[in-house]
Amino acid sequence: MTLDPAVRKGTLSNGLTFLIRRNAQPEKRAFLRLAVKAGSIDEADDQRGLAHLLEHMAFNGSTHFKSGELVSYLESIGSRFGPDINAYTSFDETVYMLEVPTDREGIMTRGLEALSDFAGGIALETSEIDRERGVVIEEWRGSQGAGSRMQGPQMEALYGESRYVDRMPIGLPEQLKQVPTERVRDFYRDFYRADRMAVIAVGDFDPAAIEAQIRTQFSGLPTRPPVPRTEYPVPPHQDTRYVVVSDREAQGSSVSIIHKGPAEDYLTVGDYRRSMMRGLVQDMVNGRFAEIARRPGASFLRASVGGDTLGQDVESFNVSARVSDGGITKGLEALGQEIARLRQHGFGEAELDRAKRDVVASYERAYNERDKSQSSGHASELLRHFLTGESVPGIADELALMRRFLPAITVAEVSAFAREFLDEDNRVVLASTPEKEGIAVVTEAGLREALRMGSSTAVEAWRDEVAGRELMATRPTPGSVRARREIAEIGVTVLTLSNGVEVWLKPTDFRNDQVAFTGYARGGASLALPAEFLDASLSTTLVSVSGVGGFSPIDLGKVMAGHIASASPYMSNYTHGISGGATPRDLEAALQLVYLHFTAPNDDPAAFDLMKSRMAASLANQTENPGAVFGERVRSMATMDHYSTRSMHTEDLGRINEARMRGYYAARFKNAADFTFFFVGAFTVEQVTPLLTTYLASLPSTGKAESQGRDMDLRFPAMVLRETVRKGQEPRSQTAIMFFSNTGLDEMETHRLRAATSILQTRLRDVLREELGGTYSVGVGYSDTSPQAGYGTTTVQFGSSPENADRLARVVMEELEKLRQEGPTDTDVQVVKETEKRELETSIRQNGYWLNSLQTMHLLERDPRRILQRVERAESLTKDNIHAALRKYFPQDRYTVVTLMPEAEVAKPIAAR
Repeated sequence: MTLDPAVRKGTLSNGLTFLIRRNAQPEKRAFLRLAVKAGSIDEADDQRGLAHLLEHMAFNGSTHFKSGELVSYLESIGSRFGPDINAYTSFDETVYMLEVPTDREGIMTRGLEALSDFAGGIALETSEIDRERGVVIEEWRGSQGAGSRMQGPQMEALYGESRYVDRMPIGLPEQLKQVPTERVRDFYRDFYRADRMAVIAVGDFDPAAIEAQIRTQFSGLPTRPPVPRTEYPVPPHQDTRYVVVSDREAQGSSVSIIHKGPAEDYLTVGDYRRSMMRGLVQDMVNGRFAEIARRPGASFLRASVGGDTLGQDVESFNVSARVSDGGITKGLEALGQEIARLRQHGFGEAELDRAKRDVVASYERAYNERDKSQSSGHASELLRHFLTGESVPGIADELALMRRFLPAITVAEVSAFAREFLDEDNRVVLASTPEKEGIAVVTEAGLREALRMGSSTAVEAWRDEVAGRELMATRPTPGSVRARREIAEIGVTVLTLSNGVEVWLKPTDFRNDQVAFTGYARGGASLALPAEFLDASLSTTLVSVSGVGGFSPIDLGKVMAGHIASASPYMSNYTHGISGGATPRDLEAALQLVYLHFTAPNDDPAAFDLMKSRMAASLANQTENPGAVFGERVRSMATMDHYSTRSMHTEDLGRINEARMRGYYAARFKNAADFTFFFVGAFTVEQVTPLLTTYLASLPSTGKAESQGRDMDLRFPAMVLRETVRKGQEPRSQTAIMFFSNTGLDEMETHRLRAATSILQTRLRDVLREELGGTYSVGVGYSDTSPQAGYGTTTVQFGSSPENADRLARVVMEELEKLRQEGPTDTDVQVVKETEKRELETSIRQNGYWLNSLQTMHLLERDPRRILQRVERAESLTKDNIHAALRKYFPQDRYTVVTLMPEAEVAKPIAAR
């Protein structure tokens, strides 16, 4: 397949590849990538973890940027560390990612300078390397837990004797602490070669100018004699390997069958056709599994199939199931049985037809959005093109290929295709489970027998129950529009319907094929008595599991095949409602779903049992999860153990009540006049008004809004409280310092506090991470109980080694006290303002931003025209008003400190092969 003509591709004389694409979404932005075909697989035995350490070092001093200058510069132009400035290291590659503005002279040059420095100008000063070792070790520490403890035997089974088993990108802490700095420099010199690299630039710019800059910036990289990259194959095996791992902190039981085979290329139209068939297979099998999981007594809670890659030469087809504790062998037998059904009978015409219709809808939407597609997606596609050879023909050609190939794909062909990668050789079965009393030990022999039993079962062909009817056979009697007003400044029309429902409409041209909507009412779970709060909170979940209009969720999926439309109810503490979206063509179907959620939620006792069984599995070992135990204690201390913030536990399942849930849902959704709806997207008011009068104005109503939220009276302790939670086996700690920060939901006060949290987070990152090397990340965030005023908190949270936790907590308080006393600097304030203004430039042209903003302004009874004044709001930030927020909302006498520490006695995980 030929490369999309919109992509400018070339190679410099030193071998470096460049891929450039102009794309104006979002406007005034460029997405820059440096891809290096070098990762942890290239490390020598004494370099484990150095590919990842080197990635960190790229931001700690280079030819054009002294240590700390790059991040400071990028933040000064509005880019954010993390979302816009980041990198990753995997087995086979390292990728650096920057998002920068394009509307100011010199910024693109500086961005490309940074990539050029990553490619060949990282300073690698010994003092900087030594400081960064601690940061990387803290990143390693944060990844430790049940998953990492169970990973070793699983890796050995999947990769065999391949080098990949011993090259996890995070590395080994003992080597990271002691490896000579010269070995980092060796890796950089040996593997950061121009002929292993690509520069990718996608954004709102002149491609010719960018190419010229790339040639200027990167041609100086040395040309080296070609050296083929060493390949480290994953050897095939004729048998099926079985692995069982368990850990007392594991959060559930699962089993997977991994079918391995040679990696396929996706270069030709024939390859493209095969990739389409693989997608169809996955869609149909996942549809079957979803249906099976709803059956009473099903052997798994959920199951799915999907693909993955193992190294550079192997890909896998994975069949996985989540099961109740103690149900691994039954779940594996059920998976084996469904694989046998596929082998013996293949697929049916009806399920293939539905899968094809979904494919058509997906391709047509992508084509319709071709001039509104996001640059980040194009950058990711070009990254895969360089790293894996994935073809990039462009959506116009892909749509033509779909229309050419899809109709001719037959049931027989796609069934035969599925059998190709369901062989019994080169296969791995992985099982994991909590280690605790009452769960029988799973053995390799037990897995082997379960799979044999399932695979050898004589099964009937899949019986596809087709709904065979419309979503709504009879349309409701329409209502009418009672009143209409315009908010011209923001392009909004407000309709009041005959039943009292209010609808805010904002047509946009941000997307060509998207309409997003939400409708809310005041009340939520706050209206429930404390003893019934859990039932209220779960009421919309029960409806989602039950379905609506006589259709189960599975039936709805079948009826909606080929349509892109959704609507889901929600219940929060102080509001309840329905949110969804659709293409303009399918908006009627989405509104029908809204109507059915109001008027016809299914009353299905089996759904309640299904919901309870799923929840029982997820809660069964929650008390052994260090993060969950820690988080619950943080919330409990900060709210004086308020009932609305308590975590759900297994024993709570015995007191939830189906009738109360359904009754609470009915009470909240019985009066449509309580609701205000917001629609944003590709429509005109005239187009949607008949749909609104049909499906919203016809909803049952008393004619006036009656529902109001109730103050649940959350209270923060009136003193300083400290507590240590001991949970977990790993040498890792987590600290949360939470301050009482009640802004009264005042817009400007809240805005200044958020600015203060941003400044504090940057200050703590620079000190705790960059200077002390004591943590991988630190977060500072504000939250409140909007729309209920009276309670708000600001939290500082970071991870560290247990021995460092107290010291870092003291440093946090010291840095906070400095800010309280001295206030922010001019630079601090300018960075916050620039970041906010840059975010507004992109978000103001997003449907989701307008949907959330309109609802928030309405909920908080603010003038919606102020949405357009948020740049002015950002400009109103000053050193003085942020300083005042720091003094006011980080009280020295009213905060909580909760620290997670490992248990005194550490148990070793059990692993058997």
